[in-house]
Amino acid sequence: MKICLFDKLKAFRIPGVPARRCATPRLFFAAILVGLFVGAVRVSAAGSATGGTAPVWQLLSQGLDDIRITRVVVHPTSPDVLYAGSERAVYSSGDRGRQWQQRLRCPASAQVTFIGVDPFDGRRVLVATTHGLYGSLDGGAHWTRLFQAAGEGKSWCRVIAFHPTRRDEVWLGTAGGLFRSLDGGQSWQEPPSPLTHQSVHDLAIDPQQPDLIYALADHGLFAGSMAAGTWKQIAVQNAPEEPVDGLSAGEEPSEASKDAEENLIVRELTTIAVDPRQSNRLYLAGREGLLISEDTGATWRRGALSTPVHHLIVQAHSPTVAYAATPAGVIRYRPDEERWETLDAGLPTRNIHFLAATPTHVFAATDQGLYQLDLTEEQLAQGDWPGAEALLDNFVHEPTISQVQRAAIRYAEVEPEKIQRWRRQAALKALLPTFSMGYDRNRDTYVTSSGSTTNPTFDRIITATDPSSGFDLSLNWDLGDLLWSTDQTSIDVRSKLMVQLRDDIVDEVTRAYFERRRLQVALLTDPPPNPRGQLEKELRIRELTATLDGLTGGWFSKQIAEGNWR
Repeated sequence: MKICLFDKLKAFRIPGVPARRCATPRLFFAAILVGLFVGAVRVSAAGSATGGTAPVWQLLSQGLDDIRITRVVVHPTSPDVLYAGSERAVYSSGDRGRQWQQRLRCPASAQVTFIGVDPFDGRRVLVATTHGLYGSLDGGAHWTRLFQAAGEGKSWCRVIAFHPTRRDEVWLGTAGGLFRSLDGGQSWQEPPSPLTHQSVHDLAIDPQQPDLIYALADHGLFAGSMAAGTWKQIAVQNAPEEPVDGLSAGEEPSEASKDAEENLIVRELTTIAVDPRQSNRLYLAGREGLLISEDTGATWRRGALSTPVHHLIVQAHSPTVAYAATPAGVIRYRPDEERWETLDAGLPTRNIHFLAATPTHVFAATDQGLYQLDLTEEQLAQGDWPGAEALLDNFVHEPTISQVQRAAIRYAEVEPEKIQRWRRQAALKALLPTFSMGYDRNRDTYVTSSGSTTNPTFDRIITATDPSSGFDLSLNWDLGDLLWSTDQTSIDVRSKLMVQLRDDIVDEVTRAYFERRRLQVALLTDPPPNPRGQLEKELRIRELTATLDGLTGGWFSKQIAEGNWR
């Protein structure tokens, strides 16, 4: 009798192997082995494409009211502070996505289009919407509408650009032109430019040439000088229905015409980015893929990517890399190698709207939430070490050394405030009197008789009782204790002993904390070549963790597990 395993597992399918209603066990398990082999080959190929195990995206938006996230920005100086935007709301997180708070909810007819954080004052946040610009000066706790101009499309705010080197200078691109603020967004002016009445889609300011700004608008890409107020069009954009010069609508240009126009005319541009290390290198992307210029926009060449690009960022890794948000997922471009690669491990969707990055992490706003990609292990495996600060950012979920020291001092009850409290109490003791109270009660009995001295016989005996009672109360002050109390001597002795004990505890905590951190960094940067060495380091880390738990009453591990130490 044959066993029909496919009837039991109707939902099981192996890619490339047709499903059958019934099969012998031998054929079935052979198919499983073939499927596992094919899957292993695919995984191995994917890993080899990146020089090792591909990094995996992790969901960060648990607990948000909205699933579809369209915008994300990282705090310029605090990489663990994130802002995420849906179409209707803005959220913030102070612990890199573990917990979120809703900061702004748009009116019924407005949508969030962009989020900007001031690099000089991280508490200043600007949010562009389809009904004006909103600003907060306290990290999102309170909001004010800062911009809503009259005129067609001017209230439809699309993009915000804080100047990287000039404090309080902000640029705003709207559906009706370009605006500039010199007071952090409180007031706005429209500088003379060819962008008036054009929709500005993206802005980029050259970090090495602070007077140079790039604006991507309806008619193409413009480069402007902030000091001189002059503008130059360096790429022309044609709408899909507009013919190229010299061609009728619907006519395909010849190869010679294509070559002549390739550096000038593109269609449906969406984003512009400047290489932070080589400011003469520009990246321009849109529906037809990517254009790259090596001479500040004088000439352009097509990149190897032909997929439509929603958003593009360039990050100063070593070497510099570009990340593109496309309908096919997140794609990474290495200019030095002229190589593109898809980063999709762990992403449930490929429809990416917006990107943000730090030296060690990439963040993607998608239809299915906000995701994070940790590049630390990949960079270390390739010998591409991030900076010290970026490397230590891998441990932001753990308490700092000062927080652990305070927890240990509090657990041992040797905080300095305890001695100060004792001294105050000893001084106040002189204001309280010495109190005593007494109670006295007497009862005397008197006997009287009658008779003569010669006849001692008592004719009559009379007894009487005379009870009496009394209270006494006394209050005594020793005002000399206001100047000096004998208790101070005892407090001084206890204080000296307490300082010595506190110093011992702080030294022990500091030693264990940084030895543990050095082992953690060593496991990232120089992992042992054999399992035994790996095990020894892991056990030593756990031993030091137990030491810190003993000094803090279990507080250290609890804070790491719960992630609420901030």
